[in-house]
Amino acid sequence: MPPRKRIGDILLENGFITEAQLQVALEEQKKTGELLGSILFGLGFISQKALFKVLSATQQDSRDAPGREDPGQEVPEEIDYLVQQSSAIFQKNADLHKAELDSPHSPLVNLVEKILINGIRRGATDVHINPDVKGVRIRYRVDGVLHHGMFLPSKLLNPVVSRIKVMGRMNIAETRVPQDGGAEFFYKNRGLDLRISSFPVLGGENIVIRILDKSQVLVGLESLGFLDDDIDRINEALALPYGMILVTGPTGSGKTTTLYSFLSMINSVSRNMFTIEDPVEYHLTLARQAQVNVKAGLTFATGLRSILRQDPDVILVGEMRDSETAELAVRAALTGHLVFSTLHTNDAVSTIVRLTDIGIDPFLVSSTLDTIVAQRLARVLCPQCKEPLLEDDPAYRAIGADQKNQVLYRSTGCRSCDNSGFKGRTVIYEILKVDRRIRELINSRASIDDIRNAAIENGFRGMSEIGLKKVRQGITTLEEVRSIVRTAL
Repeated sequence: MPPRKRIGDILLENGFITEAQLQVALEEQKKTGELLGSILFGLGFISQKALFKVLSATQQDSRDAPGREDPGQEVPEEIDYLVQQSSAIFQKNADLHKAELDSPHSPLVNLVEKILINGIRRGATDVHINPDVKGVRIRYRVDGVLHHGMFLPSKLLNPVVSRIKVMGRMNIAETRVPQDGGAEFFYKNRGLDLRISSFPVLGGENIVIRILDKSQVLVGLESLGFLDDDIDRINEALALPYGMILVTGPTGSGKTTTLYSFLSMINSVSRNMFTIEDPVEYHLTLARQAQVNVKAGLTFATGLRSILRQDPDVILVGEMRDSETAELAVRAALTGHLVFSTLHTNDAVSTIVRLTDIGIDPFLVSSTLDTIVAQRLARVLCPQCKEPLLEDDPAYRAIGADQKNQVLYRSTGCRSCDNSGFKGRTVIYEILKVDRRIRELINSRASIDDIRNAAIENGFRGMSEIGLKKVRQGITTLEEVRSIVRTAL
């Protein structure tokens, strides 16, 4: 029996796509692991009608062939996926009245709910609704990477955006300036907070929805990915009666999750704990939690100033965005409070320089700062489909190992991980303990290199070292570590 042709080859032979378009789709498939037909459709290279025609014919040929082998079971899954997202289902609902924007029985409401529920089921942190040349592209950020969701007709953009704005209590008549909003969404008895942002771009308004699950259970440091000896160091810092502990990293690096894990470890009836955040992402028993409301005049600085009159023992400041907030937090730590906060810096050592750059006196920094945790999130290899690397793979030479003593793994992709090859994330971090020597260097305004060298002499391990350790343990890949951490490998 002749070998079965791939969908891409059939589409190319019938003139539905070009060779260049096929190559673009194949490159995208290498990155995402998605089905080729879904990618071609999502990129706008092929219409649903043409794709359905080819898929149906291929499926019929597959059924007629005796003793067939189905490489990847691509066709049935793709038909089921694309039929569910068919724009024909919603085509007749494009011209909607205002009353339908908030009607619980409106097809538009059902469509927006389907978009959100699909993201929640996939474990997405963000839902992206992007105007595109040929339609509306829906994407989901899962484990830090954007994945294609569905593709809708262009005429559905404005109704979908209007419905989301109504949910977020935003001005649906204003399309020329960015807006922010928020909504509560319930799914399977779970209350989810949605942070909605609109931004005017060519072709319409771009929408990004951050999904926050306040009911999610806080996990321990070991489950987050911290190593045993580093957990001991963190426990020592948490036992202090006062001082400052900072967690740094870019947006989406898991800083808040780590901070709340810290708080949960010291939370007790004997401690008065306050938080000021934007937004409140977790509910913590016994803690008094407040959310920033700029319109009402409640900022990080004003909130922190008032919290200090509430007899607190522990204070969490969601982010030190300006010099006023940073100075208040430092002085709170200096006057007998244990203060936790975050900063956007690239590594632990540069955090010290950042504090002095925004106007904090070096003496105050050295007197209050105790521990800095800088972190990133790396995707974890799917345990169901990860495969050992070949003996001659360059990764072995890069980390100085061989297959006799160490087995490294690569991602492949399966149904369990949605064909991405990864499932979940682990923290890649570095912990800087501010000891006597480093305090002296801070007071003398020493350079970043001098402070880093002193830390290394005292056992400091950088993020690249922790990342490579997790590569050797088979938790993640060298490529993943390289993508999030500066390393010479």
